[in-house]
Amino acid sequence: MKRYIYPLVVLWGIGLLSSQALAQNRTVSGKVTASETGETLPGVNVLVKGTSTGTVTDVDGNYRISVNSENSVIVFSFIGYETLEEAVGNRSAINVALAASVEQLSEVVVTSFGIEREKKALGYSVQELSSEEITETQQPNVVNALRGKVAGVTIQSSGGQPGAGANIVIRGLTSLSPTADNQPLFVVDGIPISNSTVSGDVLPSAGSNAINSDEQFGQSNRAVDLNPDDIESMSILKGPAATALYGLRAANGAVIITTKKGKAGKATVSLSSSFGWDNVNKWPESQTRFREGRFGRLRFNSDGSPLRFQQFGPPSVASTPFYDNFRDFFETGTRVDNSISVSGGNENTTFFASASRLDQQGIVPYSEWDRTTFKLSAATKASEKVQLTGTMNYINSGGVRSNGGDKSIFSSLSYYSPTFDVNDYINPDGTQRDFSDGIIDNPVYIARFANLNDNVNRMIGNMGITYQITDWLNLDYKIGTDFYSDSRKRIAPLGLDVSSQVNGFVIEEEVNYQEINSNLFVTAKKDFNERLKGSILVGHNLTNIRSDRTNVRGEGLTLRGFDDLSNATNFFTLKDASLRRIVGVFTNIELEYDGTFFLTLTGRNDWSSTLPANNRSFFYPSINLGYIFTETLGLGDNDIFNYGKLRLSYAEVGKDAPPYRTAQSFEIAPGSPYLGQSGFRIYDQVGNPDLKPERTSSYEIGTDLRFFNNKIAVDLTYFVQNSTDQIIPVPVSNATGFSRFYTNAGEIQNRGIELLINATPLRVGDFRWDASLNWSKIDNEVLSMPEGIDEIIFTDAFYIQNKLVEGGSAGDLYGFAYNRTDDGRLLISDDGFPSVNTTEYVKVGNALPDWQGGLTNTFRYKGLSLSVLLELRQGGDIYDLGFRNALRNGILKETERRYEQIIFKGVRNVGDTDNPQYVENDVPVEITGETVYRDYGRYTPAADVILQDASWFRVRNANITYALPQSVLDNTFFTSARVSFTGNNLFLNTPYKGYDPESSQFGSGSNSYGFAGLGVPQTRSYTVGINVTF
Repeated sequence: MKRYIYPLVVLWGIGLLSSQALAQNRTVSGKVTASETGETLPGVNVLVKGTSTGTVTDVDGNYRISVNSENSVIVFSFIGYETLEEAVGNRSAINVALAASVEQLSEVVVTSFGIEREKKALGYSVQELSSEEITETQQPNVVNALRGKVAGVTIQSSGGQPGAGANIVIRGLTSLSPTADNQPLFVVDGIPISNSTVSGDVLPSAGSNAINSDEQFGQSNRAVDLNPDDIESMSILKGPAATALYGLRAANGAVIITTKKGKAGKATVSLSSSFGWDNVNKWPESQTRFREGRFGRLRFNSDGSPLRFQQFGPPSVASTPFYDNFRDFFETGTRVDNSISVSGGNENTTFFASASRLDQQGIVPYSEWDRTTFKLSAATKASEKVQLTGTMNYINSGGVRSNGGDKSIFSSLSYYSPTFDVNDYINPDGTQRDFSDGIIDNPVYIARFANLNDNVNRMIGNMGITYQITDWLNLDYKIGTDFYSDSRKRIAPLGLDVSSQVNGFVIEEEVNYQEINSNLFVTAKKDFNERLKGSILVGHNLTNIRSDRTNVRGEGLTLRGFDDLSNATNFFTLKDASLRRIVGVFTNIELEYDGTFFLTLTGRNDWSSTLPANNRSFFYPSINLGYIFTETLGLGDNDIFNYGKLRLSYAEVGKDAPPYRTAQSFEIAPGSPYLGQSGFRIYDQVGNPDLKPERTSSYEIGTDLRFFNNKIAVDLTYFVQNSTDQIIPVPVSNATGFSRFYTNAGEIQNRGIELLINATPLRVGDFRWDASLNWSKIDNEVLSMPEGIDEIIFTDAFYIQNKLVEGGSAGDLYGFAYNRTDDGRLLISDDGFPSVNTTEYVKVGNALPDWQGGLTNTFRYKGLSLSVLLELRQGGDIYDLGFRNALRNGILKETERRYEQIIFKGVRNVGDTDNPQYVENDVPVEITGETVYRDYGRYTPAADVILQDASWFRVRNANITYALPQSVLDNTFFTSARVSFTGNNLFLNTPYKGYDPESSQFGSGSNSYGFAGLGVPQTRSYTVGINVTF
């Protein structure tokens, strides 16, 4: 099908181009510069006065526009500059210089429901990224394009797998529930879409990883379906004050995406193509001093094959082969990305159409992912007062995913002896080579034969109408839908440890999601006099969400190599479905006085179907103020301090419950069907008919300052955000017949500082240096817990837990620690070894960073630009499960120290428990390998050993772009041409041992932080690209 679609798209584009070209009379071109510096200005709006024909200048300030006659007038406008009009006459080239305007420094940003507002009128913090800032990162997932660029935003990638998901959290975790959604709402062209991650069911009915397994396949968050080349801008709305109109779904903030639209004028075709390659950027180092075996001896099977995978054998000799499996397992991944777009129109109708194809081969053998997108949007004036708009976006994505976690590729790799080549994995009969007596699977064999295939088909679309009833009254209505189906097939063939107890299994799963949103609002504007202006918006919102998941698992495969459900002997079926409806009414009142004082009041009432009837209606207000104090105090009329604004806001927002938490539900009984008869049992979690909505209140104060003729802009914000009445499943006595009961209880607080500084340190002639610094520090505290509950465990992974306790914070890690004296000295046992307290968990760290920041430097000289993003993260601890496995099996270089005597630095208690007397330790001990590295009481359980500081400094992104000068293009049919080279993760400095610490063991959509090591690691990538327009 795809081979027929692409030619049709090209022919359609050529037809549009031809029809548009016939309608034009003549072309005017030129360059736009800044009058005071002479620098070129990209992004200037160029419009033929009295028409809707327009364009924008390219990265070199060049433009080209069609005009109908010599009497035409071209209008040049740009934020921060005076608007300029030029009569065309008989000229075909018009170069203009725009003068700076302090009065026009009120930047326009996109807010709720796609409404554009002047930034100076806002009483809350909002940060916007342009299309260039998004695409220059060459990130297939638009969420990852935000890393290091937005203050107060934490992004956790699930790893370097093609199509891998990413978590985004704005201003900290807001829920005490391990399964709650802490991510922001995603909105595309005014309509919410799903950014969910569905992990699915990938486990057999029996086996060592069937229960409480953390096996994952790095499933995508659904924002990965969006084509970055189609995005015009992204606005990050951070607090409840900014998202109040969206209601409960935006309680965690919102990401507002505006896609590209058509502009009137000659049709423009844009072609982009890029090729990239990926490599692992960091890996553990193996030891090469000792061979495989136990207690200094080799052990073999009768056929001469090795029996042991541990590296505690005899010392190696010169002829002993060693393989760097931690590095050699990986391949060089590749990415090929091609896209085309066509846009244009006339005074009444405009259109934009695009198609793209991304093919990605992963660094893990046999892994791949692809994405195909088609987008069409149009707008037309039905009359002088009525405008119709519509957008349709189709996406097909999916591929072959590698598994992570328990019994996975990376679990096996962490056990794999470096004296055996991991890539020598298969026997002539198709079975895997075994060096561990059937205990450890070969990672390459797993990657090839035990994977997950997914195929997503998605449709996102909306239609809208705008009716200008009068010059002061406006009506807008838009309805949109987001539908996707995700077909998955999980294969675990015969001969693998993960499937050994069920003789292989195959899982086929179908996930369906549909969301429909209807938005209606009426806006009235009134200028009461020359100084006082106001507007009021009233609106209605209806949201319907339907999701279902069907899972069929077949176990007991008969034929090797035939991985199909028809080859199974035992079958299990799982069916989930949910419905959710939200109805909301809202209002927004704005007052502006003298362009200096700004007041906004909002109120919204929601009704949610997931809450009981007596509590499903809830109201929440917000108020925000903006005051430009330099206007009234006369402080801005100088060359040093040009602009000052104070922002204040208070807002509340509610949050409803997940579906079906208010009544008792049922589930399929274990062992069903039995003798052909299906059976159900009461679900062990009790619903609560008295649940009420969670509520979050937020205070925010901030300031916007500009200095030195607007060369430096400072945005500083402080916020406090409290979330109460948390909807939490709390444990109950087993005597009740249930395990958990849903209730409202607990409170969590986030408070923080966000700083954004934009500056232009140097402008000389055609050279310009721009810098943007963002920094944030967020403190989280659990203020109260449900009555009778001492802790809420988010994750329990061997010897480390991520849990919440009263007075603690999200991200707290608990584990076993070395015994120490009151003043922190290491306590040594009588045998000379440090002792581990394995009787209780104590707080040993926190997974969330103390603070984080990013610095972007952009240098431009004529058509050449260089942009470098540096990212710094201070603090944050990680338990690397793969590191622990390799450590206790003698594989890591850290275990090379053996067969020598050492004295541990610390003290021994020569007194008793009640009256301790400490002396410096002087007892020598011999390190023989297993006596330390595999000893559960002395080494591997200790958080001091297995927990690592994940602070980092990295060159997140560097991009160099060269735009061919207009003089070169004048003799061609191209209007612009650019070539670029981009690198990601070019440099990393971290105390963390192992792979890149920027990964999540549990994938996107999870609230677990601080666990890594058994998933696909991050990569260093390079991309070359070209873009032409004509």
